[in-house]
Amino acid sequence: MIVTIKDRTGQLRQRLHGRLENAERLLCAEHGQAVVAVTIHGRENGWFDCMWTTCCERLEQRAAEILKRRY
Repeated sequence: MIVTIKDRTGQLRQRLHGRLENAERLLCAEHGQAVVAVTIHGRENGWFDCMWTTCCERLEQRAAEILKRRY
């Protein structure tokens, strides 16, 4: 999976490291493919937006849930 993070603070990659690894392990049950890429845009308030490249919307939703999950 190709990960691109655009973050002014530089802390987003560290904060999301474990979640990105979990999203990278996902496989689409229907198509048998993994997530191709994600681009993450950090915001000043600590939030972020992400754009996924996947084989289908269902896999994108699963990956986004993992990334947005609070621990």
